[in-house]
Amino acid sequence: MRPMPFAAILSIAFAAGCAAPEQAKDTVSADAAATPASDPGPAGRPMGKIGADQVGKVSPVPAFKGFGEHWGIEIQATGERSHQVELTWGSGSEKASGTVDYKGQPADAPGSLIVLSGELATKQGAKPMVVEISRKDCTDDGDGAHRHSVQVTVEGLPQMRGCGDLAMY
Repeated sequence: MRPMPFAAILSIAFAAGCAAPEQAKDTVSADAAATPASDPGPAGRPMGKIGADQVGKVSPVPAFKGFGEHWGIEIQATGERSHQVELTWGSGSEKASGTVDYKGQPADAPGSLIVLSGELATKQGAKPMVVEISRKDCTDDGDGAHRHSVQVTVEGLPQMRGCGDLAMY
């Protein structure tokens, strides 16, 4: 028996997939309803995809990790403009969570600046918080290169400056 060429095998597999009977367009199988391929967002696009009509309306921060001397921050998007924040400071002895929102590009700010503002739930109660992420190269204390610099301001705490990276999808 002669081995079948790869292209022939691929053609047979493709034809077999195309030969399946079509399902009515207005009905959905139980399997398809139980496990959607992606979670559609506004206008039927999968969440996380940015269309031209969404520019400036969704946060440019899907996820971010930043750190400086004796502190670190993790930011994770939870919606179009909302984010969950985990801040650790005091060499890890203090930790608090909070939420910040992207409210759009400030009118007087350079295009490379991303500003998120909200509240951090500390042991002393909720404190106003501002996170400023700048798109500029930053080198940490260990000579590691990062694509962003970050500044975190929380009422009642010393200002925190350091480096970080946005998640790349």
